[in-house]
Amino acid sequence: MRRRSEKIVKGRVEWRKQNQVKKIRILMTAVAVTLCISIAAGAVLAWLQVKSAAAKARETLAAVAAPASSGSDSLPVYDDSFNLTLVNASHPLPSGYSVELGTCGGVPVDARIVPALTRMMDAARSAGAPLKLAAGYVPVAKQDEAYQAAVRQLMKTRGMSQVLAENQAQATVGRGRYSENQTGLAVTFSAEGGKSGENFGATAQYRWLAQNCVQYGFILRYPADESNPAGVNPKTGNSFNPSHFRYVGCDNAVKMRELSMCLEEYIDYLSSRGG
Repeated sequence: MRRRSEKIVKGRVEWRKQNQVKKIRILMTAVAVTLCISIAAGAVLAWLQVKSAAAKARETLAAVAAPASSGSDSLPVYDDSFNLTLVNASHPLPSGYSVELGTCGGVPVDARIVPALTRMMDAARSAGAPLKLAAGYVPVAKQDEAYQAAVRQLMKTRGMSQVLAENQAQATVGRGRYSENQTGLAVTFSAEGGKSGENFGATAQYRWLAQNCVQYGFILRYPADESNPAGVNPKTGNSFNPSHFRYVGCDNAVKMRELSMCLEEYIDYLSSRGG
């Protein structure tokens, strides 16, 4: 009788243990399923966020390009043989290059960029960041005068050798025919009503231009070198100049911003693609 009782007690204990094991297994299975669902939901949410961000980026680029490609008030479109004329210390003004002189705000520029330049300045004024054109097209002889004056100034005030002074002056002023100022496509801005000697890069006008210039076909021509902001950018051969902008056409300007390229890089990029 005692052995039978012991068997019954032992059987009940084993049954309880087995029941507990089953409960633990069910609980672990539920936790695992919940974890899998959470991971899957997180992955789906992340994918939707990435997709949404990409869509917003495409919409932004489309909106930026719209002023140049749609509507009755669309800006003139020119061939890239004009838009992408490259002039720097290694590329002189092309032989036979001609400027169709016009004026904007009393400043001489190529007449073909006047519509875009005018509309951009009107938009800046409406946004509360009125711009003033400080410079545009410069004849070769006048450019050379400015270059030689800069060389003499560097030799006198900084004690540079003539070679060093010439290299520095080329990176900031540029010789005649080796400066974009002879293309009529480059302009220098100042803040309308700003103080003399004001750092244009610290103004609301610069911030507006940096954000909106591509809508009108313009780019910041001489961005800073990220590794050495105060020095010469090896890609452009020039020091950072926040007031100097260059017309390249709306499609090119939008693409250059998308690719984070300066003009030299963009031209090499097009060349590598057979463009």
